[in-house]
Amino acid sequence: MTEKNAVERQKKIVEILQMLHQGGDFEAAKQIFDETFDGVDVAEITGAERELIASGLNPMEIQTLCNVHAAVFRGKITNQKTPMAEIPGHPVQVMKLENVVLESLINDELLPTLKKWIQQASAGAKTDPTEDAILLQRLQNALADLGKIDAHYKRKENLIFPLMTKYGITAPPKVMWGVDDEIREWIKAAQRAVTPPVSDRYQAETAIEKVAKEVDEMVFKEEEIMLPMVLEVFTPSDWGMIQAESGPIGYTLIPDPLPWQPTAEERQQKPKPSKLAQELNAQAEALATSQQLGSQRPAQPTDRDILSQIHQDVPMPVAPPEVMAKLQAGQGEASESTGPRISVQKPRHRGPVAFGAATSDSSDGRVEIDGTHPARVVLPTGSFDLDQLTNVLRLLPVDLTFVDATDTVRWFSDNGHRVFPRTTAVIGRLVVDCHPPKSVDKVKAILADFHSGKADHADFWIHFRDRMLYIRYFAIHNPAGDYLGCLEVNQDVTDIRALEGEKRL
Repeated sequence: MTEKNAVERQKKIVEILQMLHQGGDFEAAKQIFDETFDGVDVAEITGAERELIASGLNPMEIQTLCNVHAAVFRGKITNQKTPMAEIPGHPVQVMKLENVVLESLINDELLPTLKKWIQQASAGAKTDPTEDAILLQRLQNALADLGKIDAHYKRKENLIFPLMTKYGITAPPKVMWGVDDEIREWIKAAQRAVTPPVSDRYQAETAIEKVAKEVDEMVFKEEEIMLPMVLEVFTPSDWGMIQAESGPIGYTLIPDPLPWQPTAEERQQKPKPSKLAQELNAQAEALATSQQLGSQRPAQPTDRDILSQIHQDVPMPVAPPEVMAKLQAGQGEASESTGPRISVQKPRHRGPVAFGAATSDSSDGRVEIDGTHPARVVLPTGSFDLDQLTNVLRLLPVDLTFVDATDTVRWFSDNGHRVFPRTTAVIGRLVVDCHPPKSVDKVKAILADFHSGKADHADFWIHFRDRMLYIRYFAIHNPAGDYLGCLEVNQDVTDIRALEGEKRL
């Protein structure tokens, strides 16, 4: 295909999608597509949706017609089946296996049971109360099982979407996440419709058929659009990370899969310079400005950068002279400014006594490294070594997430019982891309107020799975007033709200 032909094909796909978004007739759009294309590559589809978003179309508007897009392209996508779908334990095989089970649940249990239940109330039919009750219970059980699709979607949203964003594939996650949330709500609506007393079983029929159709459409989008797309750019290491972090989120209607991991040789593979990856990354650069809320100032070296410079991947008790000189020069500059410092010292002793001062003697902190003792974080009110600090943060009875001044996720706590799942895939991702489309505008507004100084915190409380959650966002500033980022604090306050009286030591 020549470059000119590729451009013309892309324009035609955009025209067809625009026609649909402007209320055009579906059958007419489908006919134009069928007459123009023998087949279409997944990169062409996502490129067209990208172009619509880049032109100012709200992703929420795209998701409302997402199924129409899928229906137009169904049967015309040319990507070949990947052998990864057959590797036991591979995330692709796991997702496809879950989809097989979900399709079976819908087509072999939910819909046939619904049909029998509706026939129980059809004109002239004699209703058997016992049989009717059994069918209703089966519907409730099937919908309860279908509700477990939440784990399938959470793995996609928290593990696959962040990597898609990393490789510049930003439009599909925004659209699909919104549809995932809609499916969750439709499942809840169907469950309510079959909760006794059932006032209108035909309303329940409509709700269940809607759920079945939407889940089926999402299976198609995942397997024919999303998975072929990411298989072009994800490395074996990426898939290894997805598999390793999937367990805590959980699986949908299948037992825990085999613990697949890429081989050492596979981990050495780099992203292949495929046409799709190049096209997606080029478009991502063009959209970078519109996606970033934070400041555009150049990134400053972090403590991690300096520490890696000190050790240079070789164990050594003391930093090399040239690095010592660089750090000492940096300390001289730091004494005239705000912010934490790194102090590299020669070993003073080999005993167990902690080195360094008990506090930083200022409103700032510093990190002390002498090459013998564990690195120590010295704060205005005391100090920790890194092992102590790591485990203190792990023990906190609240969930913390730190977002830096460029609105990028940099760290989260993990005590093993987080209310909302977090995976290492979110590290380095813009925080707005970590929320479903329906929440993005609110997140942007909070961050804008933090950046401007209009607000320094935002509080919310919600009911979630029969628990009361308290969700707080705090703007972080240093003593000079510079904005450093945002801290999200989530806490389950159900038991706290139930406290009465006193319990003293």
